[in-house]
Amino acid sequence: MENWPAEGSTRFPRGVTERPALLLVKVANEVMASAEDPLAALGLSGRQYMVLAVLAADAPPSQLELASLCNLLPAQIVAVVDELERRGFVARRRSETDRRRSVVTLTEAGREILEQADDLGLRLLDEIEDTSRAALIEALSRSYNTGG
Repeated sequence: MENWPAEGSTRFPRGVTERPALLLVKVANEVMASAEDPLAALGLSGRQYMVLAVLAADAPPSQLELASLCNLLPAQIVAVVDELERRGFVARRRSETDRRRSVVTLTEAGREILEQADDLGLRLLDEIEDTSRAALIEALSRSYNTGG
């Protein structure tokens, strides 16, 4: 059994390490496990964090556009915004140009909780060397922007 490592050492299965799709699944599972508890400790779900981030960076002109940017159905965004509004993280008002549309904006409390959530994300990447971290973020951004 010469392919097996010495006793006490770690063996990484080639069946996984040689398959990029499985590596992505493994990394995604590890990231989710590392992020879920700290994010939950802030009282946020991943979906709520995404909505806060999109509001801060994109300032969509309507709740419908917010749903589209977050890749959520209108009914899904309503539930998320309702909860964020209840907690004082967002404010919702009618559009001045089209009273049928709701505009959602980030409050100061929303900016503060978003900053705390962003800090969690940075800590998740702290162990990755700077150049590799930048390459990873760039690759993930490109992948997200192209939908694949």
